[in-house]
Amino acid sequence: MKKLKLYLDTSVILMRDNSARGIITKEFFKNVSQNNHNLVISEIVDYEITDTKSVLQKESNKYFMSTIEYSLLPYSKESHNLAWNYVIDGVLTHNHIDDLLHVAYATVNECDVIVSWNRKHIAKHSKIQKLNLCNLKYNYRSVTICTPEEFLTIK
Repeated sequence: MKKLKLYLDTSVILMRDNSARGIITKEFFKNVSQNNHNLVISEIVDYEITDTKSVLQKESNKYFMSTIEYSLLPYSKESHNLAWNYVIDGVLTHNHIDDLLHVAYATVNECDVIVSWNRKHIAKHSKIQKLNLCNLKYNYRSVTICTPEEFLTIK
């Protein structure tokens, strides 16, 4: 199996409880580890997982991140510009710029798949279509976006 470059948004990292999604997420991380896929996150993820008032949650997130291998994508003006182009083109409003930054970072850094539990703003068919139309408009390749559950079934 080809090693994939997977961009993880914050929702995947935070979904580690014993809910149905949490159990699927744990299976996702097990699969990723076994297949040696390359995991990447952006500064947005790094900020969001530490931006919590709960010291316990912050420590739990830090600990979890220390147990997986991933690369942190550096700040990218190109990614920020692409995210604002998504806003200008009406994919989402500026209130959801962090969601758009996840997609932009993954796009600019040519990730194979964006993995997200955010079905409202990212892993939603109508949004994926709009994002990919914008990517083509601005000379980027289209991106594959799926939930951890979908990844496990399509891999």
